[in-house]
Amino acid sequence: MNKSDKIIVFFYIVLAFSYFSYVLISSEGLENNPFQSVTPTKTTDFETNQLIDIKKEIIFNEMANIENFPNIFPQNVVSVKILNKTDNVIIAEEELTELGIRITLLVKHTIEPYNKHTIEIIDGDAKGTTITQSFEEVNSQTNLNTKVHLDVKGVLSLIPYLPESNFIHAINTVNSHFIDYSKRDIYDDKVDLLYLEILNRTADAEGLTHYSELLRNGQITEDELRFTLLNSEERILMEMKSIDELSDETKNTINDLYEKILLREADPEGLKYFGNLLENGTTSDEIRVILLESDEGKNMSLFNLDRIQIKFLYRDLFDRVANDAEINYYHKMIDDGLMTIEDVKKELEESEEYKNLKK
Repeated sequence: MNKSDKIIVFFYIVLAFSYFSYVLISSEGLENNPFQSVTPTKTTDFETNQLIDIKKEIIFNEMANIENFPNIFPQNVVSVKILNKTDNVIIAEEELTELGIRITLLVKHTIEPYNKHTIEIIDGDAKGTTITQSFEEVNSQTNLNTKVHLDVKGVLSLIPYLPESNFIHAINTVNSHFIDYSKRDIYDDKVDLLYLEILNRTADAEGLTHYSELLRNGQITEDELRFTLLNSEERILMEMKSIDELSDETKNTINDLYEKILLREADPEGLKYFGNLLENGTTSDEIRVILLESDEGKNMSLFNLDRIQIKFLYRDLFDRVANDAEINYYHKMIDDGLMTIEDVKKELEESEEYKNLKK
């Protein structure tokens, strides 16, 4: 096992379920330089308490459901394979990932229903390290006590000199993820399952809150949410063709729209994105509107000679400002070669509005 792998092992030990392993590998989360003192304090045992507004049976079941760890920590826990299971002891092979590094650990979970859950590393340089979590009912709340005993050697032997406050913060943060997960209802689960089905990932916090609330209040149905996700930009990006796979006609259409609306050639990202939209049923007129309403499109419209001339005609003939719909209509007619600016002037002079002004 190389140095990086050993550090990843320790991350799992300290954080119990690895989600916050970055606390030790990066500067984020480290309140102080662990080696700023000539004789730093060594931490081998520490504990923390959290009063949780959840019944202990609920939070206990969530934290003891080993096989569900990949759903709670999808970015870090790749898989959990149960090797042996008795009434209260589980031996599991748990595959973790952090910063592109994957490692498999052998972990023993001793479970005393609704009261205690002990996690023990049973191989490697961290063998003997334990995390014991105790659950005590306090009215309708739960006092969650977490005790950590560090038993490390080799490269890991320097880790206990990190500030104890960092360990406590990390443990509490990981526990908070279990707390949040345990508060989910059937609507949260439905949203998460649809994200997994369509986008191959769990729902982000914003999406989970937004869509579960809509489902809960009957503002959308599951089928409507499925349709929304299937037609989302993220889903489209997942299935996009490369630029080379787009037809020449598609590429020419997108480039033409860019040159007329944004006064430049399409960049590769834009060519790929809008090219895929076009080949998936979005019309060129719809893409034209998207470009016109983009920040760049609005800025460049100030320098588009055809749009400037159209605005001038409305001011000169009608003594008013042309609205966006009017400008966009004649701009498109000119771009499509159906009219010239002289044709626009002639049509405006033949309009009822112009005739009424001249009466």
